[in-house]
Amino acid sequence: VLSMSGCTEEEQPQTNQPQQEQQQDDGQQPETQQEQEEQSQQQTVTAPSLSQQLKEAKAKNDDIIGWLKIDDLKVDGAVVQAENNTKYERLNEWGQYSWTGTYFADYECNFDSRESLSKNTVIYGHNVDFNDNRDGERFSQLLYFADEEFAKQHPYVYFTIDGDDKSSEMVWEIFSVFYTTTDFDYIRINKDYRNPQEGEITDAQLMNIIKGAQERSEYDYEVEVSGEDKILTLSTCSYKYGRRKDVRFVVMAKLLDEDAVLHTQAKLTQNTDKKTVE
Repeated sequence: VLSMSGCTEEEQPQTNQPQQEQQQDDGQQPETQQEQEEQSQQQTVTAPSLSQQLKEAKAKNDDIIGWLKIDDLKVDGAVVQAENNTKYERLNEWGQYSWTGTYFADYECNFDSRESLSKNTVIYGHNVDFNDNRDGERFSQLLYFADEEFAKQHPYVYFTIDGDDKSSEMVWEIFSVFYTTTDFDYIRINKDYRNPQEGEITDAQLMNIIKGAQERSEYDYEVEVSGEDKILTLSTCSYKYGRRKDVRFVVMAKLLDEDAVLHTQAKLTQNTDKKTVE
């Protein structure tokens, strides 16, 4: 059940988003790409506030536990959690039938507070097209991160949980974007899902997941992450390698401190020796 979460099999026509053209100001010397990147990396941004959207949504469905947003994508909506990972596969966030489902958190995850979050917070969503159309609904949009320039311009994921103070408004910095098969247990939350009373994974077990994600990542991110961090895992199906049921596309990010300075660009390079799907 866990390995199939976030999959769907409906085909939709593929569309392309137009590329934006950059223009130079008259009379100014063009900057090199490196200079432009260094300038952008020094600029800062402010995280959006999502608590009001979450509050209004939660009033309509008590299964809603958070709000997820990624800049410039359609990923901007409520996240639900049920007693299992199947209830919302074909329901939207309001509990109504929907082929594209919704964003749903793994039933093992804890959302009582920022401090008590699971070490690995896992959220699933559908990829709705056999062609990996990144303009599709739900987590089809995550496939934009397979484009290096998009990944560079979008360093963060915003995920907020219900709470009475600003600590519930959380920013997560992306450190890995990768394709994998389900034999890599990146969605592990507790030591044993059959006996959750044994507790969540250890720092060492989380570090194994982090290392596995970095080995598979499309890019080498200049982001320090350790087994003592809390991470966010966004997972969907991918058909890059054919209509296999065991391939996933995953975005992983680490929780930042409340007072972290946010920059407009990620520092990354192509991972030329990444572990690939076979």
